[in-house]
Amino acid sequence: MDVDSSMVSETDHDQNHHGAMQSPAPMEREQQQQPQQQNQQVENQASTPGPGGSPPSSAQQQAAAAAPAAQGQPQAPVAGPRCAPTYSVVNAIIEKKEDGPGPRCGHTLTAVAAVGEEGTPSYIGPRLILFGGATALEGNSASAGTPSSAASAGIRLAGATADVHCYDVLTNKWSRITPFGEPPTPRAAHVATAVGTMVVIQGGIGPAGLSAEDLHVLDLTQQRPRWHRVVVQGPGPGPRYGHVMALVGQRYLMEIGGNDGKRPLADVWALDTAAKPYEWRKLEPEGEGPPPCMYTLSLSFLLTHTHRSGFCGPILG
Repeated sequence: MDVDSSMVSETDHDQNHHGAMQSPAPMEREQQQQPQQQNQQVENQASTPGPGGSPPSSAQQQAAAAAPAAQGQPQAPVAGPRCAPTYSVVNAIIEKKEDGPGPRCGHTLTAVAAVGEEGTPSYIGPRLILFGGATALEGNSASAGTPSSAASAGIRLAGATADVHCYDVLTNKWSRITPFGEPPTPRAAHVATAVGTMVVIQGGIGPAGLSAEDLHVLDLTQQRPRWHRVVVQGPGPGPRYGHVMALVGQRYLMEIGGNDGKRPLADVWALDTAAKPYEWRKLEPEGEGPPPCMYTLSLSFLLTHTHRSGFCGPILG
């Protein structure tokens, strides 16, 4: 996705090695037969009924199972769940109080790759960009009945912000940045996706209700980031919150689900970041899709598929 005047509104032993394997010598055959005979004896003992025709005891069964290991023979791998990885708390550096994002909900945290060549003055290391979110929740402020407009969506967020905070992965340091350009309106429950060294923001909900469907781009190529508003032609997904967006194939922005203030959604939209003018296309995938969902998880993998999971059904009263 380029940022230029056309998209901005004002911008994966061999056994036959050295021939076929030779047959073992008589001594070797005898040594191989001995453990096999011992195993058979142990198995016979384990399967022989006890006094009175009772089944073999647990001790006999354990001895039979332990025989191969005791004789140095390989055992089958143990099935079952593996141990979870361990996590550790990272005490990030926050020089000034305003540099840290503080407690909030509904924000986005997007990983952005490094810019430039390491060791040069223009090099900028990998970062995590936190945008928006809310510090308070007003709750269901709509009156009974179905909301009739975006401004009367059944939930509004107090304390919604348009702040941008940056976590430098190399220095373990938080900082608040103030990009050039006109920022998006304060919002939470929006979506954010990295396209190269840019972060694309769309949708969400703020103190006044649903945010517009406009695409906003935070260009992080330079030392001082800059906001751009992207011009997209034709109809699009419309204002919504709680949806997901992912970059697929390093080219297509895929947007799925969410809530338009009236009901949860299950529609699928795509935008080709390599084709101008930019235009949203509504997709009609074959097969049985998921039910209407919101606040789901979207994961792009193998450059071709998008997977999501979350909870479904309405949450508005």
